[in-house]
Amino acid sequence: MADNEGSIRLLTLGELCLAKSVFGNSIPYHTVWIHHDSYFPLGLQKREFSMSPNGELYFRDWFRDDFSREKIDLQHLFIHEMTHVWQRERGMQVRLRGLFSWNADYGYRLDGRRLAQYPLEQQAQIVADNFVLETYGLGNWIELKTSKTVTSRNIVQHEADLKALYKVALRNFPNGL
Repeated sequence: MADNEGSIRLLTLGELCLAKSVFGNSIPYHTVWIHHDSYFPLGLQKREFSMSPNGELYFRDWFRDDFSREKIDLQHLFIHEMTHVWQRERGMQVRLRGLFSWNADYGYRLDGRRLAQYPLEQQAQIVADNFVLETYGLGNWIELKTSKTVTSRNIVQHEADLKALYKVALRNFPNGL
């Protein structure tokens, strides 16, 4: 991890590949900056919070030089924040709704609804949790659920059943809602 708070950079090649594995070409990646800084003036963004209110990612303690080289939990965080970039590209009011995300319920139940029928933070969790399942398998998904990184409230014993639930929620993703 770099120790130069106040710096800014574009996505690395690894992060670009990681993001494209989830979002395809639905994001203008060349416009996405990653800040090692507070989004708010005077460092008012809490150190343990990450934010993406304006199509750019802001990390303080969680900043990394290349999220694609990090452990699964930090890749999950990166995909979660990139989902907010994707949401903004779809015209969602990420900045306005993000002001209240500290009070948002990140937990969700996959119950047949489309992604658009979930609140913004739950959408980001669904996309990031599905990324973990598809990329790293059920064992890692369960491990991250135990640590509360994965926030699904579904009780599933078979990977195929869980993948089927995500497929329903993400049926128009990433090109639509």
